[in-house]
Amino acid sequence: MKNIVLLGHGVGVKFVVESLATSNIGYKVVAVITHPYTDHISDLEMLEKRKDIYGEFGYNVFDLKQDFNIPVYEYNDVNETEVVNLIELFSPTYIISIGCRNIIKSDFLKKFNQKVLNIHTTPLPEYRGAASDSWMILNGEWGTKKYGCLHFIDQGIDTGDIVEKEYYDISNFSYPIDVFKSRMSIFKSLIIKGLLKLSQPDFVPEKQYANSATVFPRLITKRDGHINFKNWEGEDIIKFIYAFGYPFPGAYCFLNDVKLCILKAEFLQGKLFHPFANGLIVGKNNNNEYKIVVKGGVCLVKTLEVDGVEVPQGKFFKLGKFLK
Repeated sequence: MKNIVLLGHGVGVKFVVESLATSNIGYKVVAVITHPYTDHISDLEMLEKRKDIYGEFGYNVFDLKQDFNIPVYEYNDVNETEVVNLIELFSPTYIISIGCRNIIKSDFLKKFNQKVLNIHTTPLPEYRGAASDSWMILNGEWGTKKYGCLHFIDQGIDTGDIVEKEYYDISNFSYPIDVFKSRMSIFKSLIIKGLLKLSQPDFVPEKQYANSATVFPRLITKRDGHINFKNWEGEDIIKFIYAFGYPFPGAYCFLNDVKLCILKAEFLQGKLFHPFANGLIVGKNNNNEYKIVVKGGVCLVKTLEVDGVEVPQGKFFKLGKFLK
C-alpha cells in the first residue's frame, strides 16, 4: 500500500479519503496537515449557519480522526522544518494539496521532488488562485461545462503541469454553493484517474500556457458586495446578486441607513427609464415583489434579507425611494 499525505481542509479531503479507501488501486491517506483550528472558525461558522444548503458538502476536517482514524495535524506553515520532518515519517508516495493555505516553497518541493501535487477544481490556467465560484458567476459561466484538475506543484501559483482533468456543469442561475457542489463532486473520480495516470511509465503531463492565464482576488461580501444600481446593466446586477448569494450573506444596498441584502432577483427587460431613475423603487407586482429601475428595464426582487433573516419586502421597501 502506497501512502498519501494531504495538505488542506474541506469536503474534498473527505471525498479523497473515501474514494481511496473503497478503491483497489493501492493508495491510502495516512495523515492530513491543516492550518490551526482558530483559522477554521469562520469557515465552520459558515457551515453551521448554512448547513441546510451545504448538506454532505459541509465537512469539518477535524472529524477525520473519528470518522476514518486518520490523524490531523495543525501548523501555521507546511514549509516549516518540523512539518517536513513529520511528513517524511509517513514515507509518502505523493503529497497532495486540497485547499492548502500556504504557498509551498522551493525547499519543500526539492525535498519531495515530483511528489507534490494539487487538486484545483477550476480550469487552469484560466482560473488560477483560490477565488472561483463567485467570479465564475460574474464572468458569465452559467450554462457552461468546466473542469478541475490534478497538477504538479512548482514554484509558481497553479502553474504546474496537469496530470488529469475531470469535467462538471455550471447550471443557469447557480449560486456559489451550487458551483461549489459541482466542483467538489469531481474529487472522487479525479483522484483515482490521476493516480492511475501517474502509474503509467510513459505518461507525459500537459503543459499550461501562460498566455491564457488569469487570476482573480478573493471576494469578501462585506467589502465587495455593494450593488451599483446607478451604473450597471440589469443583467450584470442579477449576476452580482447571485454571485454574492448563498452560502454568503447576499449582495446589499441601503435605504434610510438600513442594510438590505438581496438574495434572489430577476431582470425584466421592457420600458426604459431615464438613467437618473436607476436605483428607484418604482413599483411592485401582485406578489408584493418590488421593482427597481436598472439599465435596460427593472430588477424584480424575489428574496430580501435583513440581518440574515428573510423579511417581507414591503416592511422596508418604499415606492418612490432610491436604493443606495
